[in-house]
Amino acid sequence: MKVLLLVTCALAPAAWAGAAQAADQTPVRITVISDQDDDIYDARAGRGGVDATKMAVEDFGGTVLGRPIVVDALNDHNKPAEAPGLAKQAYDAGADLLMDVQNAPIALAISKVATERKKLAISTGSASPALTRGECSRYFYHYSFDLTAIETSTADYLAQTAQGKRWVFIADDSGFGRAGVATMTPKITAHGGEVIKTFLTPAKEDGYADVIEEARALKPDVIAVINAGAKDDAVVSAVTKAKVSATTTTALLYLSDVDRVKDGYAGLVAAVPWYWNLDKEARAWSDRFAAAHNGLRPTAAQAADYSATTQWLNAVRSAGTTDADAVIRALDGHTFNDMFARNAEFRASDHMVVHDLYVAKVRASADLPEPHAWYSILSTVAAASAFPVGTECRMTQ
Repeated sequence: MKVLLLVTCALAPAAWAGAAQAADQTPVRITVISDQDDDIYDARAGRGGVDATKMAVEDFGGTVLGRPIVVDALNDHNKPAEAPGLAKQAYDAGADLLMDVQNAPIALAISKVATERKKLAISTGSASPALTRGECSRYFYHYSFDLTAIETSTADYLAQTAQGKRWVFIADDSGFGRAGVATMTPKITAHGGEVIKTFLTPAKEDGYADVIEEARALKPDVIAVINAGAKDDAVVSAVTKAKVSATTTTALLYLSDVDRVKDGYAGLVAAVPWYWNLDKEARAWSDRFAAAHNGLRPTAAQAADYSATTQWLNAVRSAGTTDADAVIRALDGHTFNDMFARNAEFRASDHMVVHDLYVAKVRASADLPEPHAWYSILSTVAAASAFPVGTECRMTQ
């Protein structure tokens, strides 16, 4: 009897804990914060990112730790001033994870709220290197890419070729434009190339004919357009239309932008984090996404939303809790391969999620083998070299 009582007492806490977990039906909540206003940012992720997150939850089985998983969505209207309030609203409503979080100012604002609340957030669309450098946070992961990784990978690929030695930059007269020139220049010079001129342009979307003609006269091998948003579309398209005898590149190449502008991007070469027709696994997932979106192919950000959601849910299951600190311990140093990321790792030192990148060349519409098949993949950039480690991050453990 004494033995039986001792065994019963020893097992009781575990039994009670199991019963409590089984009885806990509080939903695990994921809130996608993105621009959903039917514009260029909505096309890059937006409502499609919400759908991709829901796909991940459905494929996971709809529950974790015996609790239902709920995906909520909040529209940030691409306005950084709204971001902190939305993040607080989501956490107050029980969100365990904030997802998507595009646009650098929005991501930086949400990272601060996540840090204050000691809750997790993952950005799949921001380009800001600060997120894993001077503004890094234990409670924020940067998924998919950052500007440094894309720009250095692009410059390294082009500058090592015999036709990539003479560069002209047409860059926005802003921190974004100047930083792009500063980031790419060392890679160019390391391969024996040179920047023969940099044109810093004002914040407008037309009137570049004189700049382009002056650039043409310099006989460059590469014209690098370093702008963001609609201005990038306008300047890249103007350079393409002018038929300058040079390779065009840009800081950030988005499939949805090419879908919208089409031949304005023809011939451009740049690094990308993912492509829907990259391989059989990427293609299979993309076919499922397209079937639910009238044939529209997913962007890299939307695929990253699916991947990041899945990896977070796996970490929750492994940790046995949604507690952010426990999930972070499960994620830090975690390596994986999935439909989005190859040779990937949640880098513990700065919370960059590193993986292979790809150098793509944009096809002309007349050369498309099928709708939305805009990219021809030229090269793979190994994860180990694609994401350089900064020195500014002081991760608090």
